[in-house]
Amino acid sequence: MELVWLVTVLYIGPAAVRLYWNWGRPEAFSRRRQEGQPRRPRRGILVTHVSRCGAHCALGFIVAEVALYVVQVDPAQETLWVDYAGDYLTAVTIAVLFRYVGAPGRSVTKVWRALSTVVKVELLTITVFELALFVWLTLAHRVVFPEPPLRPDSPTFWFAGQLGLIAGFLAAWPTASWQLRRGQRFEPHRLPSD
Repeated sequence: MELVWLVTVLYIGPAAVRLYWNWGRPEAFSRRRQEGQPRRPRRGILVTHVSRCGAHCALGFIVAEVALYVVQVDPAQETLWVDYAGDYLTAVTIAVLFRYVGAPGRSVTKVWRALSTVVKVELLTITVFELALFVWLTLAHRVVFPEPPLRPDSPTFWFAGQLGLIAGFLAAWPTASWQLRRGQRFEPHRLPSD
């Protein structure tokens, strides 16, 4: 989870430090338990879940865009769907890798558990996050920054991506809230707040 907060700082900035201070540090939960508050508050659960999905999406965006740029796929040549497919698939793959590394044991069933957890718990939030990112990037490419074309070798491209990731974070919040109201468990069972 510490990597999640570092990635969140990349696109949200100092606000992510505040979120980490309130909801991400294990010390915050041990203090809450000592004060007689045994469970993690709803806001804390939502912040950590959306931050986790945001980290997958941010890393997916960075890795996919750099990889596509290296293999000479030019987003300015009407191939935005290739970028979006690469971003989405990379984000889901990173989500599975995070769950795989964080799970106990070493076996083929560990891969299956990681994949099924991502599908049950994170896929909807990742999808909404990515859709908001893609809507913003399409607007950035066609309306906000049409000339010169946005490319990964430009600071403007990464600034537009950062704004898209913030839009994704905000868009994913209601989805995560809806999932939590439905009784979906976002986090592993062994947390300091349980």
